[in-house]
Formats: sequence, C-alpha cells, structure tokens
Amino acid sequence: MNRELKELFKVRDNVIHAVKGDTTIKDAVDVMNIHHIGALMVLDQNGQVEGIFSERDVMKKLASTNDLVGHLKVREIMTPKERLIYIDGEETVGEIMGIMTEKGVRHLPIIDSEGVLHGVISMRDIFRMLLKDARQDVDDMKNYVTGKYPA
Repeated sequence: MNRELKELFKVRDNVIHAVKGDTTIKDAVDVMNIHHIGALMVLDQNGQVEGIFSERDVMKKLASTNDLVGHLKVREIMTPKERLIYIDGEETVGEIMGIMTEKGVRHLPIIDSEGVLHGVISMRDIFRMLLKDARQDVDDMKNYVTGKYPA
C-alpha cells in the first residue's frame, strides 16, 4: 500500500483518453465504450484540463430528465476543473485509495503544479496492481513451502 504511483504505470499503459468540451455525449460515450474505460479527460484547444467526463455524469443527467441526452455537449454535464479531484503523482497507492474512497471517485487525474496532465489513475488500475501483487505472494509462498524458493 505504500508503493509509489510509478509502480502502477508498470502494470498499465499510461494512455490519456480525452475529448474536447464541445464533443457530444453520444460521441464521448462511444469513445469510452471503444476503449472500455469509465472516464475521459476534457481538454481545451490548448490541451489544458477543462474537466473530467465520466459514466457517473451521464447517469446523473439521465436520472434528472426524461429527454434523450446524447446530443448535449460534454461540457454541459462534466465535472469542471474547479470541482475536479486530482493528485500530483507523489502519492502512494494507499493514499490514492484513501482519496478515492473518501471522495467517492473512481478516476483521479494526475496534474502537476504547472497544470500539466500526466495521466489518469482508475480504481481498476489499482485493483490490477493489487491482484498482481497477491498472485506473486501466492507463488512465492508455494515456492517457499515446496523448497523452490531462491536462496
């Protein structure tokens, strides 16, 4: 749990999926479905963070209206930069899990003090890393018990 964030990037590609704020919700959801992800960063024309658009944003909007929402723009329902919960990349995995749990979010953008976006960490990324660690621990224990553990 005290592992550094950079350890997560050894388990996943650090691809940032993003859209512009004027992308339609339908098009943004299509991107999320293609990449099997639950959130997209929203960037302005200069590549600066404008907000984050997630499955939860779509669900909240759908629950608040009887109308179809696919034609709306991402900017209309995203979590804007002013309310964005993010990390700077210096946190440990345990700290990241604490932030996600406390704030009720599943995606944390990594934004440095200059405002540069370096990636997005998801709960899925953390689960994958923890699962990989657990499997390694099981293998190590098996090897130890059977005498195959390196001396």
